[in-house]
Formats: sequence, structure tokens, C-alpha cells
Amino acid sequence: MKNKVSIITVVFNDAANIRETIESALGQTYQEKEYIIIDGGSTDGTVEIINEYVDRIDYFSSESDNGIFDAMNKGAQHAAGEWINFLNSGDTFASPRALEQVIELGKADEADVIYADSIQISGQDSLAISTPDDASQLALYPIYRHGSSLVRTRLQLEYPFDTAQSKALGFALDYHMIYTLFRSGCRFCKANTTLQTYRLEGTSNYPYRSLLYNYRITRRGGSLLATTLFFLKGTVRQMLKSSTAYRWMFAFLEEYMVNDILPHIPFWALRRPLLRVARLRIGQKSFIMKRCYIMNANRVVIGNYTHLNRGCMLDARGGIEIGSNVSLSYDCRLITGSHSVRSPHFSASYLPIRIGDYAWLGVGATVLQGVTVGEGAVVCAGAVVTRDVEPYAIVGGVPARKIGERPRGVDYHCVWDAPFT
Repeated sequence: MKNKVSIITVVFNDAANIRETIESALGQTYQEKEYIIIDGGSTDGTVEIINEYVDRIDYFSSESDNGIFDAMNKGAQHAAGEWINFLNSGDTFASPRALEQVIELGKADEADVIYADSIQISGQDSLAISTPDDASQLALYPIYRHGSSLVRTRLQLEYPFDTAQSKALGFALDYHMIYTLFRSGCRFCKANTTLQTYRLEGTSNYPYRSLLYNYRITRRGGSLLATTLFFLKGTVRQMLKSSTAYRWMFAFLEEYMVNDILPHIPFWALRRPLLRVARLRIGQKSFIMKRCYIMNANRVVIGNYTHLNRGCMLDARGGIEIGSNVSLSYDCRLITGSHSVRSPHFSASYLPIRIGDYAWLGVGATVLQGVTVGEGAVVCAGAVVTRDVEPYAIVGGVPARKIGERPRGVDYHCVWDAPFT
């Protein structure tokens, strides 16, 4: 079977979460898959729960092991698929179509490793974690969550988790394996979708220890100067993040400067570099007019020749990517944040929005969290978009639905250079 995926779940005494993980794996719409569970000899009822699904599990064992990475190596030995994905207990797939989308978008025929975005759960809140397209940054740090990736089975078996390094590298053995693949010349490809949801309350929720482990890994194979500087920079940044001064400085740059100072500067040539100070990434010849409101400018990426009209609101807490030659008309709103109406705790969630090249959003259009507006699509004035829009589709209404289709082959730039705007 082409591109068959072996989903491997490792668990030990996690009766509280194992059912949700199993149902997430079995509920994937992707047909070319198998499911493997490696239990470490649980005694809390985990095995009894697994046995409820045993007729739908391709391989299951319950025996003592030497830790999570030893168990993951055991699981890989039983994989019959072309790809391996680790969905460990407590984690879930981001949607029923997550695997299907990763295979579809990840250029499987050209890749050795396909990686994607993740959703982090912290307490009652969730946050989308975006990953860089540029895999060369793996030379310095793990750019993606290991569970949100597919690795070719032959490579996983050739480069297993090196449990002999457990004492020195702790919970970073997964990055050690990824780094080894990277240094071996393997091809990494980003799938522009979200694969897994994970809980922050795990063994890797120790930022200083993570920095140290990552440094021990990268200094062996990369530039000692570059890796040392990156380690020191990361340590200082982490120290600052825990201080009150950093909180105020971040708020000044990301909120006050962006939304209270810049709107009064009449020259784009001055506003643009200041937005870059706030870590907003914007391509050549793109233009943001005055009086736009931007939350978390550091999570906004804008391509080339894109124009944002006055009054636009970008809630980028979950991440916003706007392509090239995109036009956002007056008073458009991109909202990545929301709350669960079913949660007794009013839980917050933050999911990314992606706007494809040549898309056009009409006056007062609203795009809600987790939506991708395809290349060349048109969102009519006043529409509220709650689900993905196909490339070159025209949608309108509340909620937005397809009402037409735009001719393909568009070729233009959204250029705006009027003074004092």
C-alpha cells in the first residue's frame, strides 16, 4: 500500500487519557494506516481500556520496558507501513483528516520526513504552534513537535532513539534522532497543516533543561560558535520572559507601539521598519494603511505586493499567514482566538488563519479561526467565513457559502503608494 502510515502509541499507567488517544487514531479518515500500541506494563486499568479496542488494533503488547524511547523503538520494530507517526498517550490528532492532509500537502514522494504544525493544550486553553518552512533551522533547535511528523520507517529503523544517551539527553532523544537525520542529508518537507494536539504538562515542559539538552546535541555536529551563541541567547531570553520587565517591554512593542503610536505616523516608510521591530514579517512592496489593529504582530507573516486597507483587525494570537498579491478591503477582520461555549471554564483556543496568494476580501469581511482561504478566492463584503474556502471560489453570506467561481490565471500586484495613508 502506497504511503501506508504506522501510528504508534506508547503508554504507561495513563487510564485517564488513553481512550481519547485511541479513538483519535482509529477515527482518522486516512485509510492506508495501521495502529500499534506499546504498553509498559500498566496496572491502573489502561490495559483493560486498550482491550476494548483490541480487534481494531494491528499490534498490541504489554510488558515492562526501559522508558518511553525504548518503547518507541519497540513499536517501530513492528511497523509495516512506509511511514511512522508517534501518537503517544494523552496526545490526539488535530482533526479526523489530519493524516490525510499531511500526506496530501507534504509532498510524500519527495520527502524523508514530513512535519507540520501542532496545537498546545495548557490547562483549559489551546494555542496553535506554527513551525518554520525552512528546515535548515534544525541545525540549532527542534523546529517542530516530534509527534507532528511522519518519518520513513526504514530511516526510523536505521536511526533509532539512542537510549544509551538517555542520561545526557533526557527527554530530547527525539530531537537527537531528528538532528541525526538532518545531518545525514535526509529531505524534510513542511505540510502546511496541523497534525497533532498535545498537553504541555509533559516531561519536556522544562525550558532550561530543553535548552541544555539541545545544546549538547547541536554542538557535536555543527558550528561550536553558532550553537553556543544560540544557547546563550535562548537562556537569556528565557530568563527575561520570566521577569516583569520583559512582560512590560513585550506589551509596549506588541501592543502600545503597534496600535497606539504607529497609527499616528503618516509615512509608511517609517511605520514599516517599526513593525519589523515588533517582529511582523512583511514582504517587498506590501503596504499596511493607518488605523489597523494588530494583536501579536510577531505572529503575522505577509507576502509581497499585498495591501491591507484602513480599519483591518488582525488577531494573530494563533498565527496569521497572508500570501502575496492579496487585497484586504476596509474593515476586514481575521480572528484566530475564540472560546468554547461548551466549556464550564470558558476555555480559550487559538487556531491559525491562512490567506492564499491573490485572494480578495471585501469590505467588512470576517474570517474566523482555523480557516484557510485558498489562492485567488474572493470573500464578498460582510461575509463571515467559518470554514475553508476553495481556491478561486467566490463566497458570501453569514455564514459564507460558495456563490460562484473566479476565472483562473490572475496576474497582478496590489500596489499602493499614496502619501499620508
